[in-house]
Amino acid sequence: MKGKRKWLVLFCTVMVLGTGMTASALGSVKIRLDQGSKSNWTEEIQIPAVTVNYSEESPKWSKPIEEWEPGEKVTGTLRLPGSYSETDCTVYGGSLVSVKVDSGETVIKVSYTPGAKLGKTEEAGWGDAARTKAVWRKVPFASGYQVMLYHADGTWVKSLTTSSVSIDLLPHMEGKNRYYYTVKAISMSSSEEEYLAEGTSVTSGNSILQDQDDRFGTWEEDGKRKKYRMGDGSWVTGRWQMIRGEWYCFDEEGYASVGWHNSDGKWYYLREDGRMMTGWQQIKGKWYYLKEDGSMSIGWIQKQPGEWYYFYEDGSMASDTKVEGTYRINSAGLWIQ
Repeated sequence: MKGKRKWLVLFCTVMVLGTGMTASALGSVKIRLDQGSKSNWTEEIQIPAVTVNYSEESPKWSKPIEEWEPGEKVTGTLRLPGSYSETDCTVYGGSLVSVKVDSGETVIKVSYTPGAKLGKTEEAGWGDAARTKAVWRKVPFASGYQVMLYHADGTWVKSLTTSSVSIDLLPHMEGKNRYYYTVKAISMSSSEEEYLAEGTSVTSGNSILQDQDDRFGTWEEDGKRKKYRMGDGSWVTGRWQMIRGEWYCFDEEGYASVGWHNSDGKWYYLREDGRMMTGWQQIKGKWYYLKEDGSMSIGWIQKQPGEWYYFYEDGSMASDTKVEGTYRINSAGLWIQ
């Protein structure tokens, strides 16, 4: 009897120790979804490195990785041997969704918000002949942009933010100084900053702020060509000038340009009286489309939803033909979809 009692005590002790070891072996679950430092993010979606108690794991995601977008939550499912409860689980870099024990395993679901670095605009230019309106290409997922205006020598002038893809810099420009600006995509709200890193700055070309609309000068003819004397008595030479609401371009000798004119790599068309043209223009039997800033359109242009036109490298509109070997264009210049 004495031996039997001793054996029972030993058995109970082992059971208690065994239970304690099992609980200790399971312990807590630390799940980390690490997408690295924001300063090192790239323009690609940040795919997190997932570890459970420092052991690398591969969750089953609710959406294919190639379909992820910054700021849109996805859910990852992990299956761990053993039984755990919500109080056992801690998630870093995401949120705990649910914990469920199933057939000796624990199914843990976590949510994750993909992050990415905003891209950089493909172009930073000027939207008008006077080069005072900054314009750039939209950056995917960007809600805002930071614009920094500088003098040509690099002296900072003004910092501005906007949700648009253009901004008027004229109020911050003076005289005939030369300027340039930089623009980068940014987040406009603190919530976006959690999953979006600001983009890389793009630098514009230089701008020479020219005198704006002159209404007090006079035109003078020199043979068949025209010159313009400003209200202060000076001649306009080697630049664009707005005169009574219309844009004109003058060569280095002060004559108003006519016909096609190339300015900083863009083509403009000026009538016989020197006035810059915009919109649809038929020139020598061919159709052209000149943008609001007067520059000639090249490539595909959508004038209205669903109405596409194609313009060759010389700016002339394609009609009654096939372009790029695929797209059929009718006699009116419209792509037949």
